Amino acid sequence: MSKPRATGSAKSRAVSKSEVDKSAQEVTANESTSAVAVGEQAAQPTVTIDSKEYTLESLGQQGREQLQNLRVTDQELQRLQDQLAITQTARNTYARILAEVTQSVTPVK
Repeated sequence: MSKPRATGSAKSRAVSKSEVDKSAQEVTANESTSAVAVGEQAAQPTVTIDSKEYTLESLGQQGREQLQNLRVTDQELQRLQDQLAITQTARNTYARILAEVTQSVTPVK
């Protein structure tokens, strides 16, 4: 799952879509679990930030909270993008129907 990169700055600023898309590629989480044979150590969940891999445990409570914030934010962005696509489809349909209606109407100019 791709996640935007946390910047550490407390100041907020406007972020362009290309910046979000670029930073979304910089943080990924790999929390898959697999069967482990007796005697083998279970792999800990990891997250990749700026091409470096960290265990979730090593991030501490604050790091895990920020990772969760990124996940929630990504889900909201996806929801909004889905809603935008639905709204754009509806608008296109209304415009097409209006164009069909105006074919049978004589314009004033």
